[in-house]
Amino acid sequence: MHIHKSNNLITGLMTAVVTLAIFGFALPNQVMGQNNGTEQPNQTDYTGFHSNIEQIIGHIEKAEYNKFHNNTELTLGHTLHPIDEVLSLVTIPLSTADSNLNDTYFNDLNQLAGLAANNNTTLEEFEDKGKSSIDLSNNVITTVIPSAVLNTAEHNISVIKDLLKTAASEYKEGVAGGNITLDLEYQDGSAFLDRANTMFNNTQNISNDTSVITTLLSNFANLTDSFQNLRDQAVVEQIIQKITNGLSTNGSSTTSDASTNPTSQDYIAKIRGLLNDVVSAYESNDKIKAKELATAAYLDNFEYIEAPIGKALSDKGEALLREKLREQIDGNASIDEIKQNIADINKVLDESTTYLESNPQ
Repeated sequence: MHIHKSNNLITGLMTAVVTLAIFGFALPNQVMGQNNGTEQPNQTDYTGFHSNIEQIIGHIEKAEYNKFHNNTELTLGHTLHPIDEVLSLVTIPLSTADSNLNDTYFNDLNQLAGLAANNNTTLEEFEDKGKSSIDLSNNVITTVIPSAVLNTAEHNISVIKDLLKTAASEYKEGVAGGNITLDLEYQDGSAFLDRANTMFNNTQNISNDTSVITTLLSNFANLTDSFQNLRDQAVVEQIIQKITNGLSTNGSSTTSDASTNPTSQDYIAKIRGLLNDVVSAYESNDKIKAKELATAAYLDNFEYIEAPIGKALSDKGEALLREKLREQIDGNASIDEIKQNIADINKVLDESTTYLESNPQ
């Protein structure tokens, strides 16, 4: 995420979260977590869902860290990121499992952001709320993911890999030339690495080979050291690949495997498919699903091509996909307006394809 993205996020949502925290309701254009009747019990990506909630927990932990160090901007940034992005990705599975818990979770995260925005909030008050929000996040995980899935090493390994992949992406945005260029993104990467490390340490039966476990522990320690010492991205990615290979020695097969290494063209193809699905969902008046798909198109796909396609195309695509499309969905735009914006996004993707063909990575 680029720095202007973080600033817009903070200024654009501060009023909303404070209003919700004080008065207990959402603003008209704020999509409230709710059950819209969309059932997809056999389609839930448990790896993606679990990883997203772990990322929310990581954000909360970093918010507490920054509150302790009196950094109001980063405290607020880490409480707003889940609201602006991740909630759209978890609303449908959670509302399907427990609509009341979905509403409770939505309100809870907004209340935490409201406390972050309030300069009169004490450290103790914020930490207490942060702890309860993390407890609620863990409750969300166990509510949506069946215990038969959640208690397996295979599932945890898939989530660890997904977290490491996302951590690497955030690190790439936040660090350049041995310096932190974007504080929020660097901290995002560190937070997601911490969550992956915690999951690894808490997972039983990852391997019966003690040498494999010893090597994995060493690689996690090296990765943490590389993050802390702002080492080159290539070093970070090499260590993550070693961890991924080590985790794969148990023969597990997952739906979200960092070792598959999709290309930029793969991401572009995925974005196009998701945009088609956005149109279908919106035409069916399933706006919650449409926003979830739009969020996935950006957060799970476009973000991974922003660096390869360059700043000009990245900024153009971000404005249309991350900002305009989701605002249109929230604002009940006409289907023709949605289709026109998607056509504009596809033009950016066409230009991106041409650029990538002329500038191979």
